[in-house]
Amino acid sequence: MTQKSGVKEQAKDILEETLDREAVIVLARISEEMQLLFKAHPEPAREDVERIVTGFFLETGKSEQFIDDWLKTSEEYSRNRGLSEQDQPKAMLSDLGVFRFMSFLKDKGLTDDQITIVLTGAVQQAASGDQQE
Repeated sequence: MTQKSGVKEQAKDILEETLDREAVIVLARISEEMQLLFKAHPEPAREDVERIVTGFFLETGKSEQFIDDWLKTSEEYSRNRGLSEQDQPKAMLSDLGVFRFMSFLKDKGLTDDQITIVLTGAVQQAASGDQQE
């Protein structure tokens, strides 16, 4: 338990040291947008995920090749994690959220190690929040 608290504290420290208030607001907005996507699509079909991911990346100026590669990589990753075909689209949608967080943090100058700590802390925070409900 101390280990988990340690990672959450490290994550909090990294965010407080490296991000300004505007960046924290952007991260909260990404989180809210992803929550809304999951509410709107609690059991998304593969086609839903393709449409959502394609729309997001086209809006951010990514190429069709990038989008195709991203979808294939995410699908392959979810398969490698042993997820059923039914669970893969949901995992891919989750990957979009992780990608958005990682890209934003990288743009803000965080190192890969810092990003890993922040994401691990966020996952642990979400898991402990789920247990409290």
